[in-house]
Amino acid sequence: MADSDEITDLVQEFMAVTGAEDITAMRYLQQSNWDVESAVNTFLDSNLTSGRHGDRGNPIMVSNDGDDVSPSEDGSLNSAATAEETNQNLTVLSWNVDGLDERNILERTRKVCSVINCRKPDVVFLQEVVPQTLPIFQSKCPGYFCKYGPTHAYFNIMLLKMSSIKTTSDLQCTHFQSSKMGRHLLCQPVLFKNKIVLTLMTSHLESTAQCKAERMRQLGQVLTCMAEQAANATVIFGGDTNLRDKEVSAFGGLPGGVVDAWEESGRPGDAQYSWDVRLNDNLNWPYPNKPRIRFDRFFVRSAQGQNALKANQFELVGMERLSGCRRFPSDHWGIL
Repeated sequence: MADSDEITDLVQEFMAVTGAEDITAMRYLQQSNWDVESAVNTFLDSNLTSGRHGDRGNPIMVSNDGDDVSPSEDGSLNSAATAEETNQNLTVLSWNVDGLDERNILERTRKVCSVINCRKPDVVFLQEVVPQTLPIFQSKCPGYFCKYGPTHAYFNIMLLKMSSIKTTSDLQCTHFQSSKMGRHLLCQPVLFKNKIVLTLMTSHLESTAQCKAERMRQLGQVLTCMAEQAANATVIFGGDTNLRDKEVSAFGGLPGGVVDAWEESGRPGDAQYSWDVRLNDNLNWPYPNKPRIRFDRFFVRSAQGQNALKANQFELVGMERLSGCRRFPSDHWGIL
């Protein structure tokens, strides 16, 4: 029997080759006594042949999500891949992965990769990536292009799903000149499903209550950059903003045409606090007051015309403890 780390690696390898979900990978690997080559061959054989038959003699095949499916009358297969091609919903994940905490960093990073590969968002914004974890994201998320700017002590990256996102120009990196923490803004124009024009933006705004003034300056730069994008592009900014609600109110709120995705999705109470010291004990918080704050946010400026997008679902991810260290993947929940 393989240990938990080996199982994670085998599952990821199986998923990378087959495109299957992690549940399907586990099932085939268990059946093959954790021999990944044998498991992959068995999976491919089951998808390419009609070796198994249903009650009426019709061939049964296994889709990428692990469900048994039957061909339609015209012989076509309603597989997960086909569903993905026809699904026009855009899914975006943003997550501060707490790379500055060196404790259990490899186990925690692998779990973040596992969540990405399981949920398969079209776009991933990650903050607090460090040089040690960058190659893990590059190797363990094989279905994604990895985009990033400067790689100093910690930095931001974008993971763009190869099957649905196409870049249309180079990545732009804007440094916040007055930042004391080396913060910067990444901006990437893309096409979604070869037809919907997007501009993707991510940043990690200045941290701590004492740096409110600098954080507000950075927020202003982000919103200005959003306003400057082409009118036919939906602009999506996501990241660890470190913003408090009272700071947004003091700023005058978001400008016209820009919405907060959590608010537009109906303000779900179970997805409000992305930094929640009451529930997340990764930090050794020494004070009796345990804050709950909506640090991580999505701002959206919809395009003009028929390709306008609207946020309709918002949830938190990464809320399960790791089986080894019994900690969470990060001190932040991811927002999806």
